[in-house]
Amino acid sequence: MSSLVDRYCASPHTGPLTAAAYDPTSGALVTADDLGTVAITAPDDDFPSLIFGMGAPVLGAAAVSIGGDLVAVGDDDGTVAVYKTFDGSCAFEDLKEGPAGRARAMRALAFNPSGTILAALAADGIIRIYDLERWDRLANYQGFGGRTIEFHPEGDRLLVVDENGQPKLLDLLEQAQIDLEDLPMDIHTARFIQNGRGIAALGDRGITLFDTMEGRIQQSFSASSSSGILTLAVSPDDHAVAAVTGRSVHTFRLPGLEPKGSEKHGAKKPTYASFWDHRGVVVGGEDGVLHRPGSKPTLGPVLCCTGFGDHRVAVHGDRMAVWTKGRQRVPFLVKQPFVEVRIDRDGRLVAALSDDGEGVQAFEARTGRHLFGAGPDTADTPKMEVGGRILACMRSRGGLRWFDLAENSAFELDWVNTFALSGSGTWLAVVTPRGQVRVLDPSTGEDAISAPRPLAEVPVRLVTFVNRRPDLIVLDEQGVLGIYDLSVSVNQGIPAEGRDVLDLKIDVDRLWGITGGQYAALRFQVPENGTASVIYVDLTTGEVVNEVSDLLPYAWVDAETGRILQPARGAAILEIDMWGKEHQVLRALPDGEWVSFAPHGVLEASARAKVQP
Repeated sequence: MSSLVDRYCASPHTGPLTAAAYDPTSGALVTADDLGTVAITAPDDDFPSLIFGMGAPVLGAAAVSIGGDLVAVGDDDGTVAVYKTFDGSCAFEDLKEGPAGRARAMRALAFNPSGTILAALAADGIIRIYDLERWDRLANYQGFGGRTIEFHPEGDRLLVVDENGQPKLLDLLEQAQIDLEDLPMDIHTARFIQNGRGIAALGDRGITLFDTMEGRIQQSFSASSSSGILTLAVSPDDHAVAAVTGRSVHTFRLPGLEPKGSEKHGAKKPTYASFWDHRGVVVGGEDGVLHRPGSKPTLGPVLCCTGFGDHRVAVHGDRMAVWTKGRQRVPFLVKQPFVEVRIDRDGRLVAALSDDGEGVQAFEARTGRHLFGAGPDTADTPKMEVGGRILACMRSRGGLRWFDLAENSAFELDWVNTFALSGSGTWLAVVTPRGQVRVLDPSTGEDAISAPRPLAEVPVRLVTFVNRRPDLIVLDEQGVLGIYDLSVSVNQGIPAEGRDVLDLKIDVDRLWGITGGQYAALRFQVPENGTASVIYVDLTTGEVVNEVSDLLPYAWVDAETGRILQPARGAAILEIDMWGKEHQVLRALPDGEWVSFAPHGVLEASARAKVQP
């Protein structure tokens, strides 16, 4: 069964987009990235129906057959494969392993008009011709380069670029090469236009049009003042071409190559992956996202996320999106990258740890307004929490700093080893240098209740409150998990007596006390494979009731629901329940749209999102 994450996944790539091919007759699309992830969108679909990994980077080698029935992909290990778009089954495969495969790293692919022949250009300069029905190689042609190959609409000739950067035609019936008029510049891209009657050849500094029959130059356009032309796209109606540069898309009418207009494409670091569909030119970026001129900004991959109760936060590069009850608010600009983020239980305050040394920053969750910075000495904080009107974080050099937003006051304690803030912000538990626990009033810094009695003569290493209960969970340096009921201290003014829950043999790095008081969640790292696991402990019986493994190292647990949150492909937050089942996905879509969905279907979606509820 496919993952819930792959539904409505318009932007499945986490690496730079390095290949894209589109069939205008059917709408079928294939995209790939430099991590080897391939996404295939079948005809008439709005989202990829198949997402998989090739095992090696895919650099330019992708093609879709006319009609959209087949997709071809080639990777840097020399593998070329053809898949059926409707069910993902393999219709053809040719591979070479080891050095022989890497020597023929694939760079461009093309189907003939009937979808029975595949041409493959490799880094070794050889064009290989495959008969897909017979799973057989028909011919090899040596001495070629560039970034494209393309069949003539009649299927008998192949448009290529030779190793000297000149466009050529290969007559496959006569096994002969046809020269075109020499160009004064090298080109890297060549495309048939006007139903094969013409050829558009593209170099870094200009476009040249050829007459296919005569092989003579008809028109030229120089782009000497541009930021360099990356690639060329042909309109579905064959009436225009577009040159994609580092900043813009420049369109030209055919057959005269008259300038038609220019637009900024919005990709900060565009790649060679580009195509022209019924809505216009699409440009791939190093952020793994397809960009359209004039569209709303498309949010990039989720770098980090968090959540508490009804509220979720996702950081997408320099933008932050807050979700409430499965609905995304308008993302706000944060102007700097963040590597960790927290939100309070009521969804009013966001704390985020910057990646540029400026430390913890505080934002108003509803508006995105920047409130203050906690200072550069929180740049490497091992822990930060928000609750009620309080933001607290460990300093990089040791000690605790916290802020009371209602009183506009700040506090510091140099001796604190670690801490926990209750969900309401009413209590602040701190661990002393001797490993004992005190519970403070964060509005004054004084003891709020009597300090709980130690469970053993072993220092406490981690602490957390149980959400919405006066319970405190502790983990000592020997791995013993314990719990206190602090209500006795509140009601009678005496120190709380705790009890041991479980003796653990793992190196836990984070605790959560789940609403209701029955379960605690504990996260630990698995260095062997770079993942994390979360175990759930029944605080009454002292038993581990489940373990969820193969998580991201920074996976977070919502203390209200017990669900695990982590970034997922396609600009999404994935939620997993305590039994390891995918619960729901919150996803940012292109053009500023969004959707939240569960295994049974769509929960909420923006007005123009193309999803079926």
